[in-house]
Amino acid sequence: MARSVAMASAGLRPPEPFSKAHVVIERYSVGSPDNDGLQGGAKFLIDSLTTPRRLNVRTEGARPRTKNKRGLGFIIDDAPQYAEIEVIGIKCKRAEQRTVVTIREVVG
Repeated sequence: MARSVAMASAGLRPPEPFSKAHVVIERYSVGSPDNDGLQGGAKFLIDSLTTPRRLNVRTEGARPRTKNKRGLGFIIDDAPQYAEIEVIGIKCKRAEQRTVVTIREVVG
């Protein structure tokens, strides 16, 4: 997923991740998914928008871990204090199927 987002957003990434953002994901498809399927289906897409971050290692000698290691740095994190995320399902014809992601910085 991150590779597809990286290719589609070449030259569009902000120099710094938005500290607070409103993300709208519009999923155009032939069928109408139920709400939990719509939200769950967007998980990998949302994770690819975040910024990789090293996690604190609590156990001495433990291997360091990175949260969202494939994140592309559009938003800091998908937690509510950093991002308002809206996923919308839109019914369309087969030839019109696509996913549109709009990210706007929230100021103030």
